[in-house]
Amino acid sequence: MKRCPNCGSAVKEGAKFCTSCGYKMPKVNNVNNRSRQAVEVDTGVMKEVSISYWGWLTSSWKHPLEVEYGGKYAGLVTLAIEGAIFALSVMILVKKVAGAFVDTVGKSTATAIGVSSTNIGFNVFIFFFLMLFLTSLVIIGILFIVDKGFSNDDKSYLDLVNEIAYKTSSLLLLNVVLLLYSTIVSHASANTTVLIGAILILASIVWTIGILSVAFELKDAKMDALYIGLIIYVFHMIIIAIAARITINHYAVIVSDMLEKFINMLSDFVQF
Repeated sequence: MKRCPNCGSAVKEGAKFCTSCGYKMPKVNNVNNRSRQAVEVDTGVMKEVSISYWGWLTSSWKHPLEVEYGGKYAGLVTLAIEGAIFALSVMILVKKVAGAFVDTVGKSTATAIGVSSTNIGFNVFIFFFLMLFLTSLVIIGILFIVDKGFSNDDKSYLDLVNEIAYKTSSLLLLNVVLLLYSTIVSHASANTTVLIGAILILASIVWTIGILSVAFELKDAKMDALYIGLIIYVFHMIIIAIAARITINHYAVIVSDMLEKFINMLSDFVQF
């Protein structure tokens, strides 16, 4: 129970005036209470969304072809997480390769040609994340165009993103395996190459099955599913080839610059 600031008498909660002296009680500020309630509501919503997403994800691992609704952006979130984990794995492996190179040629030589395990990080992560994430979205965009052009499906682009992400969610597990291995392994070796190759092959198979399944599930298809699947696969491979070419060209320039510096160093050393 509150007390009157004027006479000190006890005043009931919510009373506007003191019953003893008639003093007008100051208004209670409920802003903090409302803010606290809003935070509690937001926390509850976030918890509900996270539980719903986790249920959607685990269901996709158990029954990948029985697509369920997991929220408007569940597919985008899944593709983004997959891209981030893969990019992080690549970054870690590249840093370890760079570290091994530095140990081989010496720190001064490696620094002179621009190779250092410390300067390889965020740029590698961002490049591979964007490359993988955007390539996935472009491929799904092709699927969306094919879906609209060869059937009467009323799926939106986000619906298709969710469907593909659901069917190929095992890629998330493969990326986690790659991340764990890249973290644990001390240096690049033949076994590392074999494991990475196996993971990439499995990932390619899962992704291809996921996108081709769309061709066989079209409603009132205007063409045989086999031909639609062939069209999807051809465009899919074209986009993959373009992405690979961009990646190779990007890092070819960097490697070429390093080699040029290294050759110049050798030339200067020989002349000396």
